[in-house]
Amino acid sequence: MGFRPEEIASRWREQMQRGYLKLAVLFVLTQGPLHGYQIMRRIREWTLGVITPTSGALYPTLRRLEEMGLIRGESRGERGRKVYCITERGREVFRESVKRHFELAQSIRSWVLKGLGELNVVEEVEPPSVMMSAVRVLLLKEEASVEEKIEALERLRVGFQHMALLFNRMVEHITKRIEELRAAED
Repeated sequence: MGFRPEEIASRWREQMQRGYLKLAVLFVLTQGPLHGYQIMRRIREWTLGVITPTSGALYPTLRRLEEMGLIRGESRGERGRKVYCITERGREVFRESVKRHFELAQSIRSWVLKGLGELNVVEEVEPPSVMMSAVRVLLLKEEASVEEKIEALERLRVGFQHMALLFNRMVEHITKRIEELRAAED
């Protein structure tokens, strides 16, 4: 009870990052075998620095994923570096995890947009589902054809254009509210 709100929020963020670390490891290994340092670097790159694993967090995670049969590690080279690759079971778990993540993200997004809609910040309360299907193709369908990936990227672009319109409406609403508050001050 003695924690400040920002401390609690920071702890929750750390817990979420630890949970996402497993998913991030599986994702980067879908791209090919990597050793620990490469995994850390790729996760930082792919998450734009949102998830920045340390060796103290990564190696226990790798051990747990290996014990679960989701990845396999083997020592290679003269330095005996352990190189990890994802197993078929790991791919299945990754696909299912991403699917469930999207369901959760869609639910949260709908909840937030509904609240913004009730505040008259945005008119539409449903996020563009086209984005979810596009991201699913890009992340989950490793065997997707180039044409399928291009179509997915085009759907994603349209989805982001739609989101840009929503953000512009929110900026207009915020600007209007600021003007109203300033006028009320006078």
